[in-house]
Amino acid sequence: MKKFLTPALIVTGLSVFIAVSCQDKNNDNITPTYKNQSTGTGANPNINVVTVTGTQTVTNMATANSALYVGGSNPGWSYDGCATSPNTLTGHNGNTQIQILFGGGAVTSMNYALTSGIPTAGQARMTITNAPGQPDGIVWYSKSGMVSVTTSTLTGTQASFTSIQCLQYSFLFPVVSTTGTLTCI
Repeated sequence: MKKFLTPALIVTGLSVFIAVSCQDKNNDNITPTYKNQSTGTGANPNINVVTVTGTQTVTNMATANSALYVGGSNPGWSYDGCATSPNTLTGHNGNTQIQILFGGGAVTSMNYALTSGIPTAGQARMTITNAPGQPDGIVWYSKSGMVSVTTSTLTGTQASFTSIQCLQYSFLFPVVSTTGTLTCI
């Protein structure tokens, strides 16, 4: 009898275990529903207006490097007067604009280190809008480099620079490389 009792108990125990574990568990806290039926933070407060969640991927419209030669023997460049803004030099050629903003007040004869942020004393920031060979509407900011400035009562203020790389704030490629001279009288 002992031979039959042990297997019978094992079979009965396994049957009870399987029956208990196969029962449906009713948990009202986790129930998938459609968004317009939910009541928590996932519900759209205005069901008739579609809302977009997540982030959009920003794509760079510019795809290739380009170069810009400013002033000198390059025709078409015009410059704003020094009185317009005493700490800014601006040049225009058609739709293209290049601007150097100097930090620390009035511009003096010295070398200024270029920065991409707001310039402080001894620094300057170069920006290029609508660079040739690039899509319109993009602003390019100086990455680094030096601008050599000379001031004179006869010739005005001249800022010379060579191979300055300018980038977009959001992208490290492509690059607009610029060389030349900005002037104001």
